[in-house]
Amino acid sequence: MTQFHRYRTFNNRVLQRAFFPAASGFPTVFDQAYELGGTFTRITSGLPENSFANFSPCVINHKGATLIAWRSQPEHFVFRHDMKYFYYNNTPTDIWIGQMLTDDTIVAPRKLIDKPHRLSYEDPRIFVSPDDNLLCQFVTSTYATKWDSTSHKMIKTPKVCTGVVDEYGSLVDRFFPPIGANFEEGGSEKNWCFFSDDEQLRLLYLTQPIVIKTPGQEDIVIDASCLKEVTGEHPTFNSTAPVLLEDEWLVFYHWKFMCRELDRRPYLMYALGAYTLDKDLTRITRMMKEPLFIGSTNDDLVTWTDAVGNDISNQPACALPFGCFIDEGDDLVMSLGVNDYFMGIFRTPVLNVLSLMQSVS
Repeated sequence: MTQFHRYRTFNNRVLQRAFFPAASGFPTVFDQAYELGGTFTRITSGLPENSFANFSPCVINHKGATLIAWRSQPEHFVFRHDMKYFYYNNTPTDIWIGQMLTDDTIVAPRKLIDKPHRLSYEDPRIFVSPDDNLLCQFVTSTYATKWDSTSHKMIKTPKVCTGVVDEYGSLVDRFFPPIGANFEEGGSEKNWCFFSDDEQLRLLYLTQPIVIKTPGQEDIVIDASCLKEVTGEHPTFNSTAPVLLEDEWLVFYHWKFMCRELDRRPYLMYALGAYTLDKDLTRITRMMKEPLFIGSTNDDLVTWTDAVGNDISNQPACALPFGCFIDEGDDLVMSLGVNDYFMGIFRTPVLNVLSLMQSVS
């Protein structure tokens, strides 16, 4: 841990690195943003004090304010003799919420649920209902907690919890929606994306195939086999809720795979893609045939070691969004969590992304 903290202190105030292509491996998130005609700004102010990592951010625009929710890890992992790991001091991750003052600064940060808990709270997505209420969904799991050996099947696997964010930034009226396997013992649910379509609240439920759920209606199922041209057979997941652009919806999704770099170590990598749906949600109209972002080991990447400094494992390499919106200047504003360690704001004209897409027949 001593080496890690020296490394962290050196880099944790970097806002935007000079463009300098990596000699090997994938470019950093800063360089990839530059190549897309945009910028990535690391968030460094307004984060929970002494937190180990802050990631999985979701940013939206609500009533003229840019709001952000994210996952904060108070403590590092500790490894047991059998290499099973836990959150240090039994302090699982929390969900925080605040307002963006600038792209590097959060103001009025607070815990969304300010009560002790034993489950891990993960991957928040804030959204606005058709009646203009602010809501948040997040995942509960036993990941890296002392509850991971529980026999209680309802909490053993990830479940999605949803609630209303009140005027004090607290999550109230929490409940687990009876959707999919959310009420099934041993069932797992995550990566839901709620969004408003006129007067209807819809849920982007799956990516392969695309499944959209609406209360009181049959599921909308859209063929997404064309995305396999990019993802292959790798596991594919929702990233952001659809964003309406005049006559089509812009959607971002991600997939994961294993690879080895020059050091021959295996790394879990995540890539981010994009596609558009027609306004009536019947088909994919356009798609990117290459990743928009891909995780990079050239960004700050935490490697876990044993007591004498031998490498055990490392965090995944990823640059994942959980929310985005289009601002008044037609810029795409997207929050990115990088390598499950830090987060920031990516900005670029939305046309820069759309211009990389090709029509789907």
